[in-house]
Amino acid sequence: MNIQTEHRYPTTGSTPYDEVYYPGHVYGLTHPNHLATIATVYGMKPAPVARCRVLELGCGVGGNLLPMAFQYPDSEFIGVDLSGVTIERGRRNVAALGLSNVKLLHCDIMNVDASFGQFDYIVAHGVYSWVPPEVREKMMTIFKQNLAPQGVCYVSYNAHPFSHLRNMVRDMMQYHTRHITSMKEKVGQARAIMKFLSNGSKANSVHGAVMRDQFNRVLKIPDELLFHDDLDQGAAAFLLHEVVEDAGRHGLQYLSDADFSRRYLAGYSEEVRATLQRFPDSEFMARDQYQDFIDGNGFRRTLLCHDSISLHRQIDLDFITRFHLLSTTSPTHSDACLTDSSAMEFENHDGSRVTVTNPLLKAAHLCLGRAWPRALSFSELLDGARALLEGQRTDDDEQALAEAMYILACSGEVSFLVSPPFLVKEVTDRPQASLLARRQAETGPLVTNLLHQTVQLEDDRTRHFVQLLDGSRTIDQIVTEMTEAFGPTTRVEQRDDAGQIAEPLLLSARESVQRSLAMVGKLGLLVA
Repeated sequence: MNIQTEHRYPTTGSTPYDEVYYPGHVYGLTHPNHLATIATVYGMKPAPVARCRVLELGCGVGGNLLPMAFQYPDSEFIGVDLSGVTIERGRRNVAALGLSNVKLLHCDIMNVDASFGQFDYIVAHGVYSWVPPEVREKMMTIFKQNLAPQGVCYVSYNAHPFSHLRNMVRDMMQYHTRHITSMKEKVGQARAIMKFLSNGSKANSVHGAVMRDQFNRVLKIPDELLFHDDLDQGAAAFLLHEVVEDAGRHGLQYLSDADFSRRYLAGYSEEVRATLQRFPDSEFMARDQYQDFIDGNGFRRTLLCHDSISLHRQIDLDFITRFHLLSTTSPTHSDACLTDSSAMEFENHDGSRVTVTNPLLKAAHLCLGRAWPRALSFSELLDGARALLEGQRTDDDEQALAEAMYILACSGEVSFLVSPPFLVKEVTDRPQASLLARRQAETGPLVTNLLHQTVQLEDDRTRHFVQLLDGSRTIDQIVTEMTEAFGPTTRVEQRDDAGQIAEPLLLSARESVQRSLAMVGKLGLLVA
C-alpha cells in the first residue's frame, strides 16, 4: 500500500502516515513505459513516455514518482498526498536530486479538480481500498476528468476471493489489538495472537491450514505494511467486476490487468484453458474475473481507459516484433554448444530455468542475457543471434524467433517495452552511477535502477563503491579510495555448478573494482 490516508480520512490534523513512516518504493507495473506498452498491445496510441504528464494519487514520499521524473526530464510528474509530514520528506528528496519536473503536493484527493489539467498516465497504487466510499467515487471522477483522450489509468486494490481469508485474520488481529495505540506494540501483539491461534488450530483442518498460511504471511510482511494495511479497520476489498462496473458508470472501460502475463493460460489444465479461451472479446473482463476465482487472487492491478476507445483484443503472433525485449537469462553451463541441437539450459534472475535446443533460440537467449539491462529491438536480437551462429541462417529464422519470443513474452519470461529504457551499462573512464542510486545508497542497501526496479546492494562495501561512481573519478582513483577504505584485497564467496559453497576467491583491489563495475552495470545503475 502506498501512503495515502486512514479509514476516517481526516481533512485536517495528522494522519497515521505522519506518525508511522511508510517507506517509498517503486512499482514496476505503474511505470509509464509499461502502461504505454500494454495500451499499445491493445490498439491504443498512448503518449510517448519521454514527453508525457503523470499524476500519482497517494504519492507518499515520491518513492515511485521521483525515479520516473529522474528518467524523463522532459515529462511532468505531479504527486498528491494527504500526509504533510510525508510530502515534506518527499520534497527534500526532490531538492536533493535537483529535479525541476516533479511536484509533490500536500493535497486531499477530494480537492483534485479540472484545474490540474489532463494527464497521459494516472497512478493510484494502494489507495482505493483504504479510503471511504466518497473518496473512491472522487477517484473515479478524477480518472475520467483528468485522463487524456488516449490516457491510461492504473488503480490497485485488495481483491476477492483471497481477501475473504485475509479479512478473517484481520478481524482477529484487530480485536486483539483494539486498545493498543503504539505501532510497535500493536504490530507485535498482532503477530503474537496469530502465532497463538495458528498453533492452536488443528493442523489437519481447513481452518488450521488457512491460519498457518496467514500467519506465515503476517510474519513476513514489514511492520509498516502490517500496521497500515491489515490493522487499518477501514480497508475494503472488491471483486474485479465491481470496480470495472463503477468505472463504467463514469465513462471508463477495462483495459486489462497491469500484468500482461496473466493472459497466459499454459499453467492451467486443458479444461480450464478451453473454458477461458471460449470467452469472446466482448467479455474480456468476465474472463479475467473467472480467472481470479480460479487463482484465488487477492490483489488487483487494474488498467482503465476512456470507454470511447475501440480496443483490439486479438494479438497476432508477430506483435512482439514491434517492441524492445529484455531478459536476464544466462547459461547455466558455459561450455554448451550453440550450433547443434543439443540441450542448453538458461536461468533467469528469479531462479526459473528453461532448456533450449534450437540453435537460433539458444543464440537469442544468449544475446538477451549479454545485453541486459539494455533492451534489444527484435531486429537487433535476430541479427545478434545470427552473428553468434557465424552465418548459419534459414528462411524461417524470423518467424521461428517471433513465435518463441511471443510465448516467452506472454509467460513473463521475457519483458517487452514500447520504448527502450533509459540507461547505459557500458563502463567509461570515469564511470557514473545514477544520482538517484547514489543518494539512496547513502542511507540503506535498497536502491532504484533505471528499469524502475528495486535492487539490493550486498554490503557496506558495495554501497560505498556506488557512492564513489559520481563521474569525477577515474578507475585508478576509485581503486585507490577502495583500497584505503577496505584494504588491498577482497574475499568473494563462490558456489559451484551444484550450488555448493566453494573455496572463496581472493581478489586484488583492482580486480574487485572491475568486478564491481560489471555488477553495477548489470544491475542497471550506470548512466552516461
